[in-house]
Formats: sequence, structure tokens, C-alpha cells
Amino acid sequence: MKIIKNYIYNFSYQIFLMIVPIVTMPYIARVLGPKELGINSYTYSISYYFILISVVGLTTYGQREVAYVRDDAVKLNKIFWEIELLSIITTIFSFSLYVVYIYSFGQYETYLWAYSIAIIANIFDISWLLTGLEKFGVLSLRNLSIKILMLILIFSFVKSKDDLFLFIVINTVGMLVSNLTLWPYIKKIGFPKNFKSLKIMGHLKYALVFFVPQLSISIYTVLNKVMLGFMSSIDQVAYFDSSDKIIRISFSVLISLSTVLMPVAAHAVVSGNKNDLNNILKYSISFSLMVAFPMMFGIMAIAHRLIPLFLGSQYSSVIPIMVLQALMIIPMAVANVIGNQFLVPTNQIKIFNTTIILGSVVNLLINIPMIYFFGALGAAISVTISEMVVAISQMVALNKKMNLVELFNDWYKYFLSGIIMFVIICIIQFFAVGWFGILLDVVIGFFVYFFVLYLFKPSFYLFMLRKVLKL
Repeated sequence: MKIIKNYIYNFSYQIFLMIVPIVTMPYIARVLGPKELGINSYTYSISYYFILISVVGLTTYGQREVAYVRDDAVKLNKIFWEIELLSIITTIFSFSLYVVYIYSFGQYETYLWAYSIAIIANIFDISWLLTGLEKFGVLSLRNLSIKILMLILIFSFVKSKDDLFLFIVINTVGMLVSNLTLWPYIKKIGFPKNFKSLKIMGHLKYALVFFVPQLSISIYTVLNKVMLGFMSSIDQVAYFDSSDKIIRISFSVLISLSTVLMPVAAHAVVSGNKNDLNNILKYSISFSLMVAFPMMFGIMAIAHRLIPLFLGSQYSSVIPIMVLQALMIIPMAVANVIGNQFLVPTNQIKIFNTTIILGSVVNLLINIPMIYFFGALGAAISVTISEMVVAISQMVALNKKMNLVELFNDWYKYFLSGIIMFVIICIIQFFAVGWFGILLDVVIGFFVYFFVLYLFKPSFYLFMLRKVLKL
């Protein structure tokens, strides 16, 4: 029951996170235009690497460690303050490097300074504590309130392409305030009686294990935008980033499931309850594939109609990029489950890191020629192939521990249902245009997919129907 409650909190918040860009992206894309939007993506991508250094894997590591000791108040107090103080040290170090970078190489210096607030905000980010304790209600309500305020500010003050700096400041200050609002919860954890007894630096080497995959992942999720800024036009950065955001926003529903189940899985490992972990993994993969296939086919079917309506005619170059990137939804869904709900909770970090590094190496090998010849489309090709490499390598690793045939036995039913939905949506588009046509595509596509799925009778789908009907 607790898992369901936590998932509802996270699912509701992830739905809200999907709604926010749906509301803001069309407005920002038109107000700022491709050039300013590209500058924003480019400068954020650079600052992201310094944010990554400041975090240095502590968010994922801290979440797991808190999940391990959440039933012991003394150990929880000790773990929290050791990790938080280490976070302060790494953030100060990262910010110092960032200042050196701006003075040495800083193109678009003003905007880079605006993004420095996001680095400072990391000092106050203790979301990993509440995630490890499964306090998703607190996190969701906090984030919801701040996001609504940021929305109001953006629509009130960002009126032209000259307001890019203000747009960045609203977002970064919002992040800072959002982190600060969690600190009253610290009273429940308490302060350590003796700070000198804390072993702060001892956590660094373990956190670095989580930092490696985060850095590797960033090579094919963030570095593409930096390389596009260096090797191509700033407009190409905007086109790729717009496509990437739409794909990853759609994918965020699946991420919410992983966020809820990762600490549960970690706790199951500590308790020695292997069956719980296996069931969580099986159901998570089935759920992810059931949602990922219609998501992929749906995006591919409506992209050419959606982009001109959603972002404007000047973003028509986004269409082929988004159709291509839709292919990576399936490997992302698979890797998200295997990595976050099996390899990490069972402490198989070496295998997890190896798969991520492999994807990064493949990305680096093909990124430069792809971007050089095809620009943003080349970046999309690189990131899609990299996501596939990660998923396949993790499936190979999982196959040594579990029966993949059992875990993925219904995948083709989701695939065929998605294909039929895709064909129906394409037919509908001959008769309906505009936003009404898009709405019709989504509604009819939804019912067609789940009706066909009922005819194929995948086991997880039938299990979900039984649960819903009982409610």
C-alpha cells in the first residue's frame, strides 16, 4: 500500500512536470526564438558539468545509504550529516572551478553567471534524504508549489528575447528556494552531538562510484549540446534540445516509478527478501514496456503535426530529430528498470558503470562525425545508438542472474499493439487537423492500444485490470 501511495505522489508530480513544459515551451520558444533558446541550452549544458562535480554521485549514493539505515535513528543522523557536509565541500570546490572557467573561456559570460546559482543551490539539496526515507509527499508538494510560482514569474516578466537572463535567474533561484524549503524537515533528523566524530571524506570514494555513470551518461545526454555549440550553429543546439526535452518529458512518467521503487528494492536487499525484488523487477519491466511502446509510436505518428503547432513553424527542423529520438524510449525504459531497480540496489555498481561507460565510449566514437555531417540530426543518431548499447549490455548482465525470457515474455504484444495504434493514428490524420486532430489522435490511439492489448492478453495487463476492477 505504501508503494502505491508513493507512486501516486510521484506520478501526480511527474504529470505536473509534463504539464509545465507543455505550457511554457511554446511560449518560451516563440518569445526567445531559436538563437536565444540555443544559448540557454548551451550555457546550461556547460554549467551542468560543474553541477555534476558538486554532486559527485552523492545524491544517488545518499539515497541508497539512507534507505539502508532509515530504521535506525542514530545511524541515520550520522549518515545524513556526513554526506551533507561532504556535499558542501564538493560544491565549494566545483564553484571555484566554475569561476576559473568563466574568466578563462566564458563565452556568453552573463548567462553562465546566472547559472552559477544552480551550483550553489546544490549545497541545500537534501531531496536524497527524503527520497531514501520514502517521504515523496513532502517532495511533491514542495516542488509543486515552487514550480507554480516560477510559472507565474516567467509569464509575467519574460516578454522578449532580451529577457533570457531573467528567464535563467527565475529558474535557478527557483531551484535554490525549492531546496531551502526542505530544511525544516532536518529537525526530525536532529543535529550531531559531536561534529568531530563524523567521518566525512570516507564517503567520497563510494560516491565516486556513482559519479562515474552520471558523468558517462552526461556524455550522451548533455555533451551533445556542448559539441553542437562548438561544431555547429547555436540554432542546431535549440533544435536538438527541443526534441530531447519533449522525449524526456514524455519519459518522466516511467522515471517516477523508478524513483519510488529504488529505495524499496534496496530495503528488500538488506532484508534478504529476494522474491520481493524479483517481483518488483518483473512488474516494472512489464509496466515500462506497456507504456513505452505506445509512447514511442505515438510520438512518431504525430511529430510532423505537433511541432509546428507546439513550437512554431521556425522549428520545423525538430520534426525528423524527434521521430528519430522516439526510438530511444524503449532502450531507456529497459535500462531505467534494470539499472535503477536491480543493479544499483543489489550493489552491482561495477556492472552498472561498465554498461554506462560502454554507451559513452560508443557515443564519443560516433558523435564527432555525426554532428559534423548532420548537425542536430547527427546528435540524435548518436544518443539513440548510445541508449541502445546501454540497454543491450545491461540485458546481457541481467541474463546471468535471471531468466530474460520470463521477464520480457510479453514484449511483442506491446509492440504489435503499438504498431496497430500507429496505423490508426496515421489514418485519422487524413480527416482531422490542428489541435483537434492531435487530441483525436491521442484519445483514439489510447483506446485502440489498450483494446488491442486486451485481445493479446499480456499477463501484467490482465493483472492490472484485476486490481483496478477490485478498486
